[in-house]
Amino acid sequence: MTGLVRNGLAALTHSVRFEDLPHEVVRETKRLILDTLACALGGVHGRPAQIVGHMVRDLGGTPESGLIGGGRTSCTLATLYNGTLLRYLDQNDYYFGLDSAHPSGNLAAGLAVAQRAGRGGRELIAALVAAYEIHLRLCDVVESPGISARGWHPATNAQFSSAALAARLFSDDLNVTANAIALAGSQNNTLAQMQRGDLPMSKAVAEAQIAKGGVEAALLAMAGLTGPAEIFEGVAGWGKAVAGGVDFDALVAPLGQRFRLMETCMKPYSAVAGAMAPIQAAIDLRLIDHVEPADIASVRVRLPAVSARKAADPKKLAPKDKETADHSVHYCVAVGLLDAACGEGQFTAARIASADVAAMIGRMTVMEDAELTALWPAAGGAVVVELRDGRVIERRHRQPPGHPANRIDDATLARKFHDMAEGVLTHSQAEAAMAEIDALDRAVNLESLMAALAGS
Repeated sequence: MTGLVRNGLAALTHSVRFEDLPHEVVRETKRLILDTLACALGGVHGRPAQIVGHMVRDLGGTPESGLIGGGRTSCTLATLYNGTLLRYLDQNDYYFGLDSAHPSGNLAAGLAVAQRAGRGGRELIAALVAAYEIHLRLCDVVESPGISARGWHPATNAQFSSAALAARLFSDDLNVTANAIALAGSQNNTLAQMQRGDLPMSKAVAEAQIAKGGVEAALLAMAGLTGPAEIFEGVAGWGKAVAGGVDFDALVAPLGQRFRLMETCMKPYSAVAGAMAPIQAAIDLRLIDHVEPADIASVRVRLPAVSARKAADPKKLAPKDKETADHSVHYCVAVGLLDAACGEGQFTAARIASADVAAMIGRMTVMEDAELTALWPAAGGAVVVELRDGRVIERRHRQPPGHPANRIDDATLARKFHDMAEGVLTHSQAEAAMAEIDALDRAVNLESLMAALAGS
């Protein structure tokens, strides 16, 4: 195969070598793996995991790749199942460009393929850095206003990164990787409707299904199936049909000193990315300023323009289920003010339907903040409360917690892992799993890591 996909993206994928990665990139990659696996453990008991897990068990499959929480299946079904787990709680990492992304979805494919292919931790880390780079470049180099505004789910971009990652772990052949990318891009473009209005449970499987398709594309390319060489730049290629235009030079430029993986954001709360800063502001008002909910007369939530437009969806004002509630800035700020928390306990059916949440939302206005718009893509936010005695108190975060300029520290990340692992792993099992992740760059294969994530 020749053309942009082979000489550009495939070559970029294989150019990333562990030995060349800066220490801080390796360290952050392992932190992101820890964060992602925490989210996956937290998703084990979710309804989407139960549904997908039932299907996986029913289908069976060659037991070549481990499932988080226990069991083995084929690398494709393991990608689907583990990918569903890590996305369900909506607490995995994110990135904002012209389009948004949850690039940690690539890890589900990486774990499954690395096990099947017998690859070690260094190979996984290098392939994951390459996948993040491709995935996040695609958020930046498409024609404004991005593929999401054109009706495509932003997870669509993961078709290219997951296929590249899987092919890289399967083979050192650039032609295999190029064909895998081309095959995946021909089949896995996904509509954005699942992000609009009342959100369905399928929100949790979008990236997982696309990553599974990327693994399947790599397997087909390994077997000799070819894809369209001009998948990006062709007259009916992805660049025109989906993206509306692509800066191809920026897409395939050599890696250089910028690693987009270092620019992703971790989430301290189970909610839509644009809500991280206002949730923190709401919790600060409760815990630092000692604002009592009964004393609040009105609430103003101030956001960058992009986040404010998304928050205006009327379906988000009175969410009926977890999927819609965790994408409602109104709801998340309300429980932040009421409960000083925004975690699993805030997304039960009873809490979503509670009268005090509805009343707090009724006193709330969401608006654009010019200062925060100027700082975009840092998705900052502010919450201003007017109290019944006339006092006005504001809490503002110019960058959300978890942003590269405001990173989650190691101790907080460890607490997140233990909290999410509860009910799946014992404390000592969680400690063992964390040790496996910390030593990943010395692991000759992933069997020990996946065994540690299996639980009892």
